[in-house]
Amino acid sequence: MNERLVVLSIEDGEATVTLGALFRYVTVPIAGTIVAVVASPSADDAGLTVDINDDGVAAIAAIACATKATPGTWISTHFGGTETPVSVGADSVLSFDANSAAAATAIHIDIWYLVGEKCV
Repeated sequence: MNERLVVLSIEDGEATVTLGALFRYVTVPIAGTIVAVVASPSADDAGLTVDINDDGVAAIAAIACATKATPGTWISTHFGGTETPVSVGADSVLSFDANSAAAATAIHIDIWYLVGEKCV
């Protein structure tokens, strides 16, 4: 096995901005498999969820992260969760949606993915 675990961290939002659909784009240079995601808001924000899209197609939907003290999680079977791992290709463009975000809420997202051997 020649797998490596990589963490991609995204933080977005500021006092004068309301996050919404497609609030951030990131190109991932290495093919891999998403195995876990953690999303946390800067403040309690009722109904807030985060979606991750791969090249414009929904890949991971509705990670609930409405409570600052309880980050939302999406955990694949690789990490003992129930979600199906998601493969992304090299040079894929990941985009992010903040659903029902209140004004001035920032969101921190950590994405763990495996690179190397094909794992899905």
